[in-house]
Amino acid sequence: MAISMAGGLLLALTVGVLLHETLDELLDDGLQESAEVLYGLLSQDQDLILRHRGMLPAPSHEEGLVWQLIGRDGEVALRSHRAPTQPLTANRASGFSDAPLWRVYSLPLPQGEAMLHVAQSEDHRHHAQLWTVGGSLALALLIGWLTMVWLNVRLRAELKPLQELSEAVRGFDPLQPGAKLPQPARAELVPMVVALNDLAERLLARVAHERAFAAHAAHALRTPLAGIDMQLAVALREAPAALQPRLLQTREAAARLRRVTTALISLFRAGGQMNWQQVHLKELVATLPVRGVTVTVQGDDLIWCDPDLLSAALLNVLDNAARHQAAHVTVDVCTHERHIVLDVSDDGEGMSAERLEAVQHALQTGQGEDVLGLGLTLVDLVARNHGGHVQVSLGAEGTGCRVILTLMRHPAAWRA
Repeated sequence: MAISMAGGLLLALTVGVLLHETLDELLDDGLQESAEVLYGLLSQDQDLILRHRGMLPAPSHEEGLVWQLIGRDGEVALRSHRAPTQPLTANRASGFSDAPLWRVYSLPLPQGEAMLHVAQSEDHRHHAQLWTVGGSLALALLIGWLTMVWLNVRLRAELKPLQELSEAVRGFDPLQPGAKLPQPARAELVPMVVALNDLAERLLARVAHERAFAAHAAHALRTPLAGIDMQLAVALREAPAALQPRLLQTREAAARLRRVTTALISLFRAGGQMNWQQVHLKELVATLPVRGVTVTVQGDDLIWCDPDLLSAALLNVLDNAARHQAAHVTVDVCTHERHIVLDVSDDGEGMSAERLEAVQHALQTGQGEDVLGLGLTLVDLVARNHGGHVQVSLGAEGTGCRVILTLMRHPAAWRA
């Protein structure tokens, strides 16, 4: 817009300069033609005319042009009623000259003894140029501005279908079965919409295949892991005391693997279809099989969520706190107009500043699963399925770890 306005002003100035020069030439042409007409009249009886002195009779009027006839003695012999009594110029040659306040065209009469000066005041010329150039520029700027407004309106109208398509794509979820972009208003956009819908179908099929594979793999691991846990329980009862710590660590590792498998099953079971229920968070947390930490839930614990998915997310957060030597975990529930915030903080070892920065960057960009690990990746996916996100920071006093889950407050808010 600024470039267009600058270009328009430059064009207007260029036109103004050219118009000024053209008008100057036209005024000079008029001055010369008037002098030539008077030359013809005054040349009829030059001697008789030169014997008269003063002004020729004329009605009172505003003169755009004045003229003088200079006699043999160099004085003004005849003049128009508004012409000065002194010669307009001392020029004795034919042609244009500039005198103070006047633009003069001079012609010597045939015998060469008298000189005809026809002049136009500079004020009159400037006034004519000002009105002509100024009016033309104003009209050009007005037309340019109206043209720019019209083009802007037309451009917005032409781009409106593309903007509507952009908004439709922004709210388009290709993972929803049967989801399709609406038919565009412009025929030129139809191939793009068809291509996007085809891409969405291929993406949905690919994701469904991967979800089915992951769910099948998780189910396949569930039974062996349960068997391993049973065998380790038997081994703990029968093994000598020296082997008890190692067997206990092995059983805890197997339990973590089983919890991750359970989380995967819950996540891929959802497949984007949320099982919204109203639950008490205290009761939900009490069912989580986490050892070694005590969990306190504070605030209004009645929330809407998918219990299986939220259990999987909280299980990973609590398990991570236990592995980092936390003894106590606090879950603060804060309810807002459209969201609920679960602020999970522990008193464990926390993480280094470099590690925390890398984790925060990975969560913000959605890249870096190797930085987040499987646990935080699952937590992030669960939060996104609830229409929210995850933040990680140090504890309130610079110790421990703080995981903040922001979730949609209600299914209606998710649909809105």
